[in-house]
Amino acid sequence: MTRIEEKEGGRARRRRFAAAVPRAAALAAAAFAAIPASVRADSIPVFDLRLGIHADHTRIVLELAEAIDYGVFALEAPERLVIDFPELDFTGASQAGDKLGLVTGIRHGRFRPDTTRMVIDLAAPACVKRSFLIPPGGGRATRFVLDIEECDAAAFSEQARASQREVAAAAPPRPAAPPPAAPQDERKTVVVDAGHGGIDPGAIGVSGTFEKDLALDAARQLAERLEETGRYRVVMTRDSDVFVGLRDRLAIARTAAADLLLSIHADSIDDTRLRGSHVYRLSEEASDNEAVALAEKENRSDIIGGVDMAEVDDVTTQILIDWSQRQTNEDSIRLADLVVEAFARRRVRTINRPHRWAGFAVLKAPDVPSLLIELGFLSNPEDEKLLGTSEGREPAIRAIVDAVDRHFAALAD
Repeated sequence: MTRIEEKEGGRARRRRFAAAVPRAAALAAAAFAAIPASVRADSIPVFDLRLGIHADHTRIVLELAEAIDYGVFALEAPERLVIDFPELDFTGASQAGDKLGLVTGIRHGRFRPDTTRMVIDLAAPACVKRSFLIPPGGGRATRFVLDIEECDAAAFSEQARASQREVAAAAPPRPAAPPPAAPQDERKTVVVDAGHGGIDPGAIGVSGTFEKDLALDAARQLAERLEETGRYRVVMTRDSDVFVGLRDRLAIARTAAADLLLSIHADSIDDTRLRGSHVYRLSEEASDNEAVALAEKENRSDIIGGVDMAEVDDVTTQILIDWSQRQTNEDSIRLADLVVEAFARRRVRTINRPHRWAGFAVLKAPDVPSLLIELGFLSNPEDEKLLGTSEGREPAIRAIVDAVDRHFAALAD
């Protein structure tokens, strides 16, 4: 059985969980990929991250400026191990990239404002053999050590179930959603969702632009333009480089009694010549193969962020395009058409057939008309450059505001 212990004392914002499971046998392959993220001044420096292979286990080691608390747990579908730390700064860390042992990839980034999450992708089911801290000495800094060993699928599932129960019991509350507007506030509530964030970078542009950063800049710009009209109360699902799960994004929109949800993104595709804005709304059947592929990629955000997809499935299964919510669906279709028309009026470049549809999890609130807006392609150098400035984004942002105005005007008629 996996056992997770909460350590008493220490820093108030840090908890330690140690996961221990029976021994098994080990081997396989690894690649390291770091996700840069902005860090706070009080973040703890990491000097080194390395992998090692031993006779019966694979070892992951972090060298740190000081001792820390941490939590280790396992997630299924796909199988991966997750470690939560207080906020770490990897800026000066040396990071090996060799494939090694049971690890096929490691990524890290901000999960909450005070938490760095590390997600370890696995070549095969692997159970935690031990995790511990080595105090500084002999010219070495403090070291965090995680040893993992190959185990069968049943043992991994038991580890995941046990660790998740205890992590859930110790977890902080979900991000608080803002309350609905006061009765005297006649403004419409628009939720602006900046795609990805924190440990989940989204698409990465040809010159290194992260979708999560561009989406946040564009979402802030859109929020500002909407609020300038005086007609809208804007709620953002995130206003910093932090991970927000798909379930939480939906919860924020529904708790805020949103009249609209606009999720802002920038796509990436193999064809670097393709450029232009486009809009997606929700449908059980996708408009084309590209829409299917994009929805699958966007819906993996929770996996990338080290979140249990079963949580999301419970919600989205309940509200998956409930066709009794026909009005919500019709409103989303009309809004998508209005955005496309506004793009044309504002001379915003679009792809062929810019109104598309697929099963995006973030759009599955049954009572909130929702769109996912792709401002362009980070895989295209011209789009990446254009979208990298507020001036370059302004025509598209203004077009979206135009469409929102027309949407609510039509409802008032």
